[in-house]
Amino acid sequence: MDSLLRPLLESPPALVYLVCGALIFLETALLPGIVLPTLSSLLLMGFLAGRGTLDLPLALTVAIGAAVAGDQIAFLEGRRLGPRLRTTRFGRWFGRDRWERAERAVARYGVPAVIAGRCLAGVRTVVPRIAGAAEMPYRRFVPGSVCAAVVWACAELFLGHAGAWVSG
Repeated sequence: MDSLLRPLLESPPALVYLVCGALIFLETALLPGIVLPTLSSLLLMGFLAGRGTLDLPLALTVAIGAAVAGDQIAFLEGRRLGPRLRTTRFGRWFGRDRWERAERAVARYGVPAVIAGRCLAGVRTVVPRIAGAAEMPYRRFVPGSVCAAVVWACAELFLGHAGAWVSG
């Protein structure tokens, strides 16, 4: 993963925003996105903002916007494909037990499950699809998605920002 992100350290800021935003968006928007280095991207953006290379408010805006946009695509995919998602290659790889636990959590807890799911690697790729397949009302999903993206992006970016401060 480091080899993917290391070149971004010396890239122009616009390219860093674009690449990191794309990685964050694709992690949720595409099922295979589960393997993308989004945590590293957020930490890198925070670190670069701490060094003065990136603007922290803009980095937050990019990260939150990309996360929310990816969630919307995943939700709509879940709404459209429903339970058939379990039979995809990814659905089988994710496992029936984990899929069922996630479905139960979304059905039982609703928006809090969407928020918690954003903070768990691997799960954040699946939860919006499960919410869509479980027919969670879109007007309930969107605020949960936005809240989750804000909490997740702020925590990771500020951790990277603190890393820049500590490293001097």
